[in-house]
Amino acid sequence: MKSRASAALWFSLLLAACSQQVSTTAGASHRPTPVSDLTPLPTPMDYRHVCQLEASVCSCAPQLADPTCSQSLPANIVRPLRLPVVSSGDACPTTSDHPESTEDFAGVALGSGQVEPLIGSTPIVALRSDGWYATKTLWFTIPKYDGPVLVRGARIDGQGPVGFGEQPLIGHLIIPPGPTLNEGLDGYRQAPGGTFVRAPGCYAWQVDGIGFSYVLVFKAVLR
Repeated sequence: MKSRASAALWFSLLLAACSQQVSTTAGASHRPTPVSDLTPLPTPMDYRHVCQLEASVCSCAPQLADPTCSQSLPANIVRPLRLPVVSSGDACPTTSDHPESTEDFAGVALGSGQVEPLIGSTPIVALRSDGWYATKTLWFTIPKYDGPVLVRGARIDGQGPVGFGEQPLIGHLIIPPGPTLNEGLDGYRQAPGGTFVRAPGCYAWQVDGIGFSYVLVFKAVLR
């Protein structure tokens, strides 16, 4: 018998909406989601503590005099969450499906907003020993946007958190303003790491920045 640890999680990540306000996703109701209900992981808002948990995104070592490190995420982009709510047994309200192959849709950028995720090279991953399922996820910003970013997530067909980072170390993703450690020569700022969930189901990210807010819906399927 195969062990539980040999189980794999396949992420099908699909764009749900993109607008100045979080749009209603067809087939799902919406309600504000308290931030405190999303995750047991830490959710700091000041850049110095964020960068300690997101070491592949930014650096705020004590000896650095970067004034950004003493700042916090602007309050006006910490908008109320307006994630879809999906009843148990209903279809996950994604826009469309990826091809049936679960082994070769790497390199697909989702959506056309200012900040988007890119699927990693291995969308199928084993259950981790700490109980999280994970897939490599690279977030990037378009060159003309160099402001701060807040990405939060939660399960929308039940209870369940979403974690971020190279390990599930932080309960949301924050990209501070200005250059990232992995910024490309083309001006695309990058936030490498993973997406972590506790169980298969229907999930959503809300992406907030200066002048934009939108939702991406994805489903995590145990194979």
